[in-house]
Amino acid sequence: MGSKPTSPTLVQRLLLIISVVAVYAGNFWPSKQVSSAGLIALGNPEYVGFKGIFLPHLLLYSTLTALIAALFWFAFIQARILAAPQLGAPTARQLGAGAVGGIVALIASVVFVYFLFPSGTVHWIDPVPWKIAGNIFSNFYEEFVYRGFVLVALGAAIGFWPAAIIASAMWAYTHDQYPLSLQALIMAVGIYFSWLTRKARSLWTPYASHMVLDIVGDSLIG
Repeated sequence: MGSKPTSPTLVQRLLLIISVVAVYAGNFWPSKQVSSAGLIALGNPEYVGFKGIFLPHLLLYSTLTALIAALFWFAFIQARILAAPQLGAPTARQLGAGAVGGIVALIASVVFVYFLFPSGTVHWIDPVPWKIAGNIFSNFYEEFVYRGFVLVALGAAIGFWPAAIIASAMWAYTHDQYPLSLQALIMAVGIYFSWLTRKARSLWTPYASHMVLDIVGDSLIG
């Protein structure tokens, strides 16, 4: 499992691309169906508290997609096509880079929204502890999928920067509850997070950035 991956052949590159498509398709089927069934099982709770916020973030939103990505990644590791996820114990430098990266992304996001969205969109919103707790898990799932498997698999198949752009566009499109302009911002943030991942050689760095962005951003934009 720790063996260094070999350079992928053309067939292996095609398999990597197909696997990325399969993982991404999982966002729409069966993830949406499982999420709907899970919310029904929870009694269709309002988006508040442990039951309405935390449990869906933990179990329903990106969980199945991350599991599918993990299964593909494990298979490619066994075949010595991909390296293992960069999830070793993070260093203080990697986490610090993540915190700084999150602040940079936060400032860019607030400026973007302040100038392009209606007056009052940027304002103080009291933090929601259950949402912060839920994001600990759902943000990890998203980073594992998009700055993890998708970026690594596509990077091996077509190169880093094309992979970063495509992975970030995929990530942005999953946020279809937002207008197109905000999805474009999310894509730009995703490309930046991809660069951070490459520079830090750790998934914990973009994860830390994602947490900083969401914790503070959710209290300023809405």
